[in-house]
Amino acid sequence: MKMKVSDLLPYKIVRYQESTNAFLPQEAIIPLSQEKDTTVLCAVQEGDVVEEGQILATSRELHGSVIHSSVPGIVSKINYISDPDGRWVHAVKVRLQGEFSLHGKPKKTVDWKAFPPGTLRRILADNGVVNTFGRTVSLVHQIDRLMEKSQPTLVVRLFDLDPSCSVDQFIAEQYPDQIMKGIQILAKAVETKKVVILVPQNYKPKKEFILPEDEVEYIKVETDTSYYPVGGKRDIISQMRKKRREGRVSFKDLFVDSSTVFAAYEAVIFNKPLIEKFIQITGHAVFGEGMLKVRLGTPIRSLIAEFGGFIKEQGKIIINGILMGHNVTDLDTPITKEVKSVVIIPPKDVMSHARSECIRCGMCRNVCPMGMSPDILYGHYVFGREISQNHLNTLRNCSDCVLCNAVCPARLPLCQSIKLLRGAVNEKK
Repeated sequence: MKMKVSDLLPYKIVRYQESTNAFLPQEAIIPLSQEKDTTVLCAVQEGDVVEEGQILATSRELHGSVIHSSVPGIVSKINYISDPDGRWVHAVKVRLQGEFSLHGKPKKTVDWKAFPPGTLRRILADNGVVNTFGRTVSLVHQIDRLMEKSQPTLVVRLFDLDPSCSVDQFIAEQYPDQIMKGIQILAKAVETKKVVILVPQNYKPKKEFILPEDEVEYIKVETDTSYYPVGGKRDIISQMRKKRREGRVSFKDLFVDSSTVFAAYEAVIFNKPLIEKFIQITGHAVFGEGMLKVRLGTPIRSLIAEFGGFIKEQGKIIINGILMGHNVTDLDTPITKEVKSVVIIPPKDVMSHARSECIRCGMCRNVCPMGMSPDILYGHYVFGREISQNHLNTLRNCSDCVLCNAVCPARLPLCQSIKLLRGAVNEKK
């Protein structure tokens, strides 16, 4: 079952027409691990002078994360911090100082069509491009794993997974030429012959979005984003199955979003490392809102100050969407590669999370688009109640859409319990 977005969200989503460059951080706080399940090697030490775009850390894994300094300056400290995902990770603090080597300088472009696929992949890896379609992972590491088994189709989502965000649609509408060129670059890097581009029905690009005519087959698919969920892998696969003439996609394909495509474009065309991102700042607790292009490592506190600071007491800070995001408590939490939006809401808008016993209303079952029984799985994980193997087999179907949490009147952590139970079952295999 899908739900109307207007019934799920407490306010109307703003669609922005322009962005502003955020102020440069006086001290950038740059976590050295910005992907899931990666280990890194720090390449600097306290007291070092670093340039803008200089490598601060490299991954132990082939084509894993590369972390660059978003500003020039001096490494003032290397210590543990809490990142936007709630993990304690090593971070390099760079105190702004010296000249910029990228910011404000003329951009030199390259002829990407002259590069073979392997060279394109190397450029993407060297510039630290990650895929933020779902879990934040190294784009090239993901491409390598997919290409080991088959020739993946490239699937591009030009709208946001969480409907309370508007970053990916903003990028797709305001930079259609860059997005299209970025798609072509990724198509060549993946060595694919088919690209599926999902656009929202209310898509209004700044310029006409023209599909190129080359050896690749481009399929544009309109998607109704007034309902949720629609942007996850399972949703897209199901949508494409209904469009038999346009072909199918599977979990073996490469799924990317607008943010990833734009980062790939800048990495290849300008040889620019991923050191800044578009970030949406909104919420009833701050004076203003809007879209900023932010240097990685900028503390959330600085972005709030740019919009006039708090007008109400801070109740909650939510990263990456009201439905699918997570909370942070520290205003000095830095912007990283995974962050797309920051919502600051006052205490009166914070929904009560006081739990009560399950009242067996069945709403979680009715709303689950995968036909699961979240209440039964929750009871098994939390209270050890016996359940059938058929119920356990449904764990792999969960798309983490959190609709069960959204409708539960008892405020039970259904989606979180299912995720933990899935992890426990996988560990036993």
